[in-house]
Amino acid sequence: MPEASNVKLICMDMDGTLLANGGIPEINIRALRECRARGIRLALVSGRNFRFLISNAAEICDEIAIISANGARIDLQPGEKCIYEGVFEEGYAREVCETLYETGVYFEIYTSTKNYVFNRERISKIHKHSLEMYLKNRQILGLEFPDEPSQAEYGGIYKFVAFSDESGMMDKVKRALDDRHIEHSSSWWDNCEVMAKGVDKGSAVKILCAHFGIDPQEAMAFGDHTNDIALLKAVGYPVAMGNAVDETKAVAKYIAPANTEGGVGRLIYDKVLGYK
Repeated sequence: MPEASNVKLICMDMDGTLLANGGIPEINIRALRECRARGIRLALVSGRNFRFLISNAAEICDEIAIISANGARIDLQPGEKCIYEGVFEEGYAREVCETLYETGVYFEIYTSTKNYVFNRERISKIHKHSLEMYLKNRQILGLEFPDEPSQAEYGGIYKFVAFSDESGMMDKVKRALDDRHIEHSSSWWDNCEVMAKGVDKGSAVKILCAHFGIDPQEAMAFGDHTNDIALLKAVGYPVAMGNAVDETKAVAKYIAPANTEGGVGRLIYDKVLGYK
């Protein structure tokens, strides 16, 4: 019997974890479908917005929960009612916005209906291309471009995320946030994310477990970067990818092969399903 045969929920980060080379490796899809056929529940857990994740969910199966915006929103599956939203208190949202704006970094604000964009003249070429594709594919409903923080609305905000490929800019952003005691994390070297107080991937998974009546100790989670640490700490079977940063590997029970090697599927076959 495989050592993780009691797993009842499998949660997966997307970028650097479930995804590789712009898609989901076939071995990952096959393993996850076998899990669902055995009654194991599944959840995508990402910093991306809900609409972006719908197409990824459809590749796997119809019954898959979506935790988006780093835990700020939980949907039981595409097309079903949202069961949780962890949004910013308006005063705190203003403080975060003003802090990021003053650094001059390009950043976005995620809400349920649109994204705000600040300092758009500092956008990197790579992210500009990605943003254009998201709009084209309706993975983002719309963008607004306020000239300064006072022009934004601060109700219903899920997340702030800054992007930069400029040398030293992310360090500058993180220092500014630290100076104001604003907690932050990253999903890659070129970004910095800020959530509402008490909101992270781990707290969202605990909410999802409670909804399904699952003990978090019977859940497995996969991740690769610092915004996945809370996710891995929340479950009984934490898995870091072979390509994960050291901080994430440090809290893992298992180290899976890299995302480019179909590491999610390979570890599931070994530890959960019981065959290679």
